[in-house]
Amino acid sequence: MKFHVGNYILKEIDGTIIAQSPMFLQFEGIEHLFTTRIIKDDEAKKELGELDMSVKNDEFPKHFEFLTKCVNISPQRCVFSHQVHSKNIKVVTSEDIGEPYWERKLREVDGLITNERGLFLVTTYADCMPILAYDPNNEVIGVAHSGWRGTLIEIAKELILKMNEEFNSSPQDIFVTVGPSIGPDSFEVGEDVAEKFFLKFGREVIKEFGSKVHVDLWKAVELTLKSVGVEHIEFSMIDTYKHTEYFYSYRKENTKKRFAAIIGLK
Repeated sequence: MKFHVGNYILKEIDGTIIAQSPMFLQFEGIEHLFTTRIIKDDEAKKELGELDMSVKNDEFPKHFEFLTKCVNISPQRCVFSHQVHSKNIKVVTSEDIGEPYWERKLREVDGLITNERGLFLVTTYADCMPILAYDPNNEVIGVAHSGWRGTLIEIAKELILKMNEEFNSSPQDIFVTVGPSIGPDSFEVGEDVAEKFFLKFGREVIKEFGSKVHVDLWKAVELTLKSVGVEHIEFSMIDTYKHTEYFYSYRKENTKKRFAAIIGLK
C-alpha cells in the first residue's frame, strides 16, 4: 500500500508505515526513511502501542529493533546524534557506534556526515526539521536536526560547508530533502522570536494572521541552503502539527515521543 502525504510517499512495510522522499528514491546508492508512529502488526501494536524513536524511552531497543527488522537494517550499524539545538556537525564512522548501539558516543552534535557504506545515521524529531543531504558524485550523506534555534544559527549551511570541507562536495551537486516538520501555518511565535527571524532572513519568513505572527521555517532553511549554492531542494510539505496521525508534534501534543530520520549509503 502506497499513498502520498504532502510531497512524500508513505508506504506500509512489514508491520509499520514509513515515509520517503521521491527525490531520494531516484538514487540507488542510498537508503532512507522517516518513521511514523504507526504500528500495523497486531502483536507489536499490543506490546509497543505506537512506534517511538526517542532514545530516552525505556523500551527504545524494542521499538527500534521492531523498526529495523521491518526495513531490514542492522541496529548495530546505526550512529545516533545527541541533539542540543547546536550547529555542531561531525563526520562519523563505525568507531562512533555505541556499545550497546543505543548508547550515544557523540555528545552535543546536531549533524552527522559519513562516506562509509552500510553505516546509518539516525536523528529524531517532533516538529524540528530533518535536513537530509546526498552528494551522488562523491558518495557522501549528511543529516542535520534544525529546530527554530538551529535554523537561526543556520545549521543547514554548516552541514553543506562541512561536506564541502571534508569531502570536496560541491553545493550545486548536493541534493537536499527537508522532512516532516512544523509548517508556517502552525508555527506561531512571540515578538522576540519573530524579530530575530526578521533581522536574519527578512520579511519573507514572517507570516501575519491577524494579530498572530508565524515564522516560516521552511522558507528560512531554503534561503540558507540557496545562499551557499544548493540548487536541488525538496520539501516534504508535511506539517507535523497538522499530521499527528502519522508524526509526533511536541507543540501540539507536548509529547516526549519522537519519529526518526534514517539515511545510509548502500
